[in-house]
Amino acid sequence: MKRTLTVALLLATCAVLPPVRGADSPLEPKSKKISNESGTSMELDVNYGFTAGSKAHTGSTDLGYISEQNAGLKYVASPELSKNLLLRVGLEWERFSFGLPTGAPLPNTLQQVSGIFGFDCQINDHWLLRMELQPGLYSDFKDLTFRDVNLPVLLGASYLVDANLQWVVGLRVDPRSRYWIAPAAGVRWKFADEWTLNMIFPQPRLEYDLNKRCQLYFGGRLLSGTFRLADDFGNVHAVMGPRANNTTLDFFELRVGPGIAWKVLPNLTLEAEAGCMVYREFEFDDPHMYVRCNRPAPYGQLSLHTSF
Repeated sequence: MKRTLTVALLLATCAVLPPVRGADSPLEPKSKKISNESGTSMELDVNYGFTAGSKAHTGSTDLGYISEQNAGLKYVASPELSKNLLLRVGLEWERFSFGLPTGAPLPNTLQQVSGIFGFDCQINDHWLLRMELQPGLYSDFKDLTFRDVNLPVLLGASYLVDANLQWVVGLRVDPRSRYWIAPAAGVRWKFADEWTLNMIFPQPRLEYDLNKRCQLYFGGRLLSGTFRLADDFGNVHAVMGPRANNTTLDFFELRVGPGIAWKVLPNLTLEAEAGCMVYREFEFDDPHMYVRCNRPAPYGQLSLHTSF
C-alpha cells in the first residue's frame, strides 16, 4: 500500500502542476505573457531521449535487457479571453519505443496523441488556477478503437509568496489508471542569487545560474503514462494469457543526473542532460503483474523550449 500511494503521487504530479520557470512563471502579469498583437501567447516543447539496456525481471524471472527511446512534442496556444483569463488549446504527442529481448511480455511501443483544452485563471497577484482536459489516444497503436480513447483531467493551483518563492498544488484524475485520482504538491524557492530549488515535477532539480544565458542543474526526470494494449496482446505473449487481451498498462520511469540549459535567444532554450535511469516499471491491470528494471542504466536527453 505504501508503494502504491507513492507511485500514485508521482504519476499525478507528473502532469498536473502549472509550470514555474522563474521569469517565465505563469504568475507573471498577463501584459508580459502576451507577446503579439492578437493577444495570444504560444509555447512549443520538443524532446528526445535514449536509455541504454537495463536488466528487467518479473518476480524471480529474468527477462534480459531493455533499452528505450522516448520522444515528445507539445504545442499550446493561449489566447487571452479577458484580463485575467487565458484559454489553453493545443496538441501533445509522446512515444516510448523499447528494445526488447525475445519473449519479453511487453509492447514494443507506447504512444499518446492528445488534445489540450483548458484555461489559466489569475485570481489575484498571488493565485493562479489551471484546469486542463487531455482527450486522446493512449495505447500501443496496434489496433485503434474507441477503447484506446482516454480523458485525463488536470487541476492545479500556484501561489506566489514573492518573487523568490512559489508553491503549487494539484490533482490528477485518470479513469484508466490504477491510480485514478491523487494529489500533488511542489515548490520553487530561489534561496540565493545564483541558486534555485525547483521541486516542480516532472523535472525536480537544483539549479545554478552561471550567467543570464546559461544554467547548470542536477535533478530528476519522471516519465509516466497509462496505455491500452492490443486486443490480442495476451494471445501473442502466451505467458500473459487471454486475460491480458485489451488490458491497460501503467508505465513509470525515474531518471537522475546533471544537465545544462542554454538560452540561445530570449524565447528559445536548449537543454542537454545525461545520467542514470534508476528505476522503470510496467504494471499490468489484468492480470495484475509487474515488469521492473531496477538496475541503473545510462541515459541522455535533449530538449527545446520556445515561446512566442
